[in-house]
Amino acid sequence: MSLEILQLQDVLKVGRSEGEVRQLLLSFCSRPCKDPEVVHDVQDFLHNKSINFEQMDIARTYLVFSTYKSVPVLVGYYSLSNKPLVISKKNFSKFSQSLKRKLMGIGHKTESDNYEIKGYLLGQLGKNYSEEALATKALCGADLLKMSTDSMTVAYKATGGRIFYLECEDEPKLKKFYQEHGFREIEEYKSENDLCIFIRRID
Repeated sequence: MSLEILQLQDVLKVGRSEGEVRQLLLSFCSRPCKDPEVVHDVQDFLHNKSINFEQMDIARTYLVFSTYKSVPVLVGYYSLSNKPLVISKKNFSKFSQSLKRKLMGIGHKTESDNYEIKGYLLGQLGKNYSEEALATKALCGADLLKMSTDSMTVAYKATGGRIFYLECEDEPKLKKFYQEHGFREIEEYKSENDLCIFIRRID
């Protein structure tokens, strides 16, 4: 079954009203959180932030479609930003000497002594768990991650950079998934949102 990737900015330009596009995005349902009162960030972003981020050029969102009973269905999405990974001077100073040496091989100190690596942030990666999307049996997490890294590779070839990186929750299954696909955790560091940071060097 074929898949089609459309950028959200293009969907917004093809004659649909913004309200119609918002209804399309609302067809996306993430896997439920452990707390039923909490909405997963991957769903909240697509429903409530993605259009604004697109219009403000903060991030690009890519919608992945398949078909079910000859009707197009949103089966997943990902969002990317051209954004360097920045680690504060205070946090960088806490790293082991061996980790500092590894990181300095791909990044540099700024004038304010923060540490920075030029790269691309995989801000969101989400499979649609709605009944219609699951019925297509068209997409798995590995497929979606490959699509996102392919898009980042296109951006890298156009503008340069050193890494692809992402933030994820400290869950063994999720961390193992990214490790199996070439990402490595900065083990001594958590983001401001208390999330794990995984990086993949661009060779």
